Amino acid sequence: MRLRNTKKDTKQIIAKCFGNRIYFGPFSGLKIPEKLLNVLTLTEIIGFYESCLHFVFSDLLNRKIKNIIIIGGNNGYYAAGLSNLFNPDSLFIYEMVQDLHPKIASWFEINNLSDYKILGEATTEEFKKFEKKIDLLFMDCEGFEKTLLNPNEFNWQKNSDIIVELHPFYKDNLISDFTDKFQSTHSIQIIYDDFDEDDKVNKILDGLKLNINYAQHPSHRWINENGNKVYTSGLFLYLKRKSV
Repeated sequence: MRLRNTKKDTKQIIAKCFGNRIYFGPFSGLKIPEKLLNVLTLTEIIGFYESCLHFVFSDLLNRKIKNIIIIGGNNGYYAAGLSNLFNPDSLFIYEMVQDLHPKIASWFEINNLSDYKILGEATTEEFKKFEKKIDLLFMDCEGFEKTLLNPNEFNWQKNSDIIVELHPFYKDNLISDFTDKFQSTHSIQIIYDDFDEDDKVNKILDGLKLNINYAQHPSHRWINENGNKVYTSGLFLYLKRKSV
């Protein structure tokens, strides 16, 4: 869960500076739908959101990514960004919150992106239906990664590059569990939140001569645990298949 305590008018002003486009990073130039300007975080608008993953996307450009599954479509930021970056032949976007589907679709309409399908909840039954090769699996499913990420049950995952946000605050032994399951077929890399992200955002805001001080780390991620707000950090695994 992410905090969004930046004033709406501030985000509107900043987005206007960039022509209502993402400014920086691998999704630079992507047009932002008007309806999402007040929904996105400031770091998404600027392009520094989860910047620790930028090098992974650069690496994947050399790996013939043509078929993509996204688990957790949310507001469409990654769905549109990955579509724009790879121009895939097929893109399956799972998002169980139906109200988010039009928001996801709005990116594709305004940016004339490739074909895509927005689906509901990702389940084990859904995953068992896939027979074609999936080149990239991008997963952020709030603790259900342990259920949905299993090459012993879903054989196609053995041939997929995988980026997964881990939620160790929800589940125990996640890293060791995935290491055991994937080490024979994948190289495994742990990726942590970039805590210099705030400084990078402030550098851009200073360059725009806006009197804004951005400071979100480490309060931008949290979960509700037994009625208490518990702050968490970003933790990702990059599972890179050993053969292409």
